[in-house]
Amino acid sequence: MRASAVAGIVFANSGDSFLKKLTAKRSMASVPFGARYRLIDFALSNLVNADINTVGIITKENYRSLMDHVGNGVHWELDRKNGGLYLFPPYLTSGVKKYNGTVDALYGIREFISRCQSEYFVICHTNVLANIDISAAVEEHIAQEADITLLYKKSAAVTESTDNLVLALDSCNKVTRIDFDVSVGKQAAYGLGVTIINRHLLLELIEKAYEEDLTDFFADVLAKKVRQFKVIGFEHKEYAAFLKSADSYYQASMDLLDADVRRQLFNRSRPIYTKTRDDMPTRYGTKAEVKNCIIADGCVIEGTVRNSILFRGVKIERGASVENCILMQETSIGADAQLNYVVSDKNAAVGKGMVLKGTQQKHFFIKKNEIV
Repeated sequence: MRASAVAGIVFANSGDSFLKKLTAKRSMASVPFGARYRLIDFALSNLVNADINTVGIITKENYRSLMDHVGNGVHWELDRKNGGLYLFPPYLTSGVKKYNGTVDALYGIREFISRCQSEYFVICHTNVLANIDISAAVEEHIAQEADITLLYKKSAAVTESTDNLVLALDSCNKVTRIDFDVSVGKQAAYGLGVTIINRHLLLELIEKAYEEDLTDFFADVLAKKVRQFKVIGFEHKEYAAFLKSADSYYQASMDLLDADVRRQLFNRSRPIYTKTRDDMPTRYGTKAEVKNCIIADGCVIEGTVRNSILFRGVKIERGASVENCILMQETSIGADAQLNYVVSDKNAAVGKGMVLKGTQQKHFFIKKNEIV
């Protein structure tokens, strides 16, 4: 199969409402994760690792940070004359209104879908975190002569019932029904937000759905037409995190402290690429104590840090104690401050001697540029 036979579409704002504090001024796609990445890095890397070199990103709002991060796609080798990276503004081509739902969004880029002439499209959301072998899924889609393939993970780990896509599968892995909002914690085949669909069928469904004034391409179209087409499931058996709330984001971040999770999420045969930033190595003071942490470069640590994730440029002054925390880029912690179960956005500052404590169920959140 030639690389140009498949193209990708990424929804940058999928699930913004799930992480309201982190998406107040950025899209879900540009939410920081894992000390040096953004969530879109996983979707883009999954696509390019499958030799997909034409990718369109659909934006809706708060996309300045996303544009700065992805640029022309050079860090994912998508800076090319043929194909490459396309960033679509949040307006329909037929007017100036902002799109309302995924049907509008796809209808607005129908010329792109038609013009790139790919036989298949892989549609991705950014609120599911996984390193997925999309090549294997596309090959199975072609071998089964499927119209649509939905990737899923068998799990009981989804703790929130909002907007869960759940597949009912027969013995041949054919999707017989698509449900939403099933019982919390139920063992089920949860959709991973990755859909493979034939191009002509995609265009046909978009046109009809737009004419019928439908809103959600997945709930209003695919779920209701699942028996009209050959829809199969493809199981992802490795780690996946469903980012449905601040709690699930925190838990997914803490999961990285598990070596087995890191091996699955950062598979050497399918690397996760991101925008590079050159910085000096992290410096540790003579009184520094660090245990079970993920720490990016450019940090200065003179205090104690345990079970935490530190992004680039974080500063921990002498006597400060940081435990079970996620501190994003350029956060500074003053001398003798004590933090436990704290999540700080970029450029936050905690003053000398401050005590900030959340719990495993309710974390203390510090906004971007906030001084505490």
